[in-house]
Amino acid sequence: MATSKKSSNKKKDIEETIYDTSEVLQEKAEDTYDALLDRLRYERDGLEREFRHEYRNARRYVRAHPEQGLGLAFVAGLVVGALLTRK
Repeated sequence: MATSKKSSNKKKDIEETIYDTSEVLQEKAEDTYDALLDRLRYERDGLEREFRHEYRNARRYVRAHPEQGLGLAFVAGLVVGALLTRK
């Protein structure tokens, strides 16, 4: 009977250890996930700001130099058309 209690206690200890470990791992995973989401949001916001800035600069340039903007758009269209019609 004593060995039965010892093995029962060992089994219970192992189950508790596994449960505690799984809780710790879950908390770490959630913390890592939250940190990753925060980092991705920060990077997204930075890219959006940079894109808006470059977009404004491009619009200003095209407004200041409309003929060059049209020429560039024409050349870009030719290049895209040539790439799409290639076999």
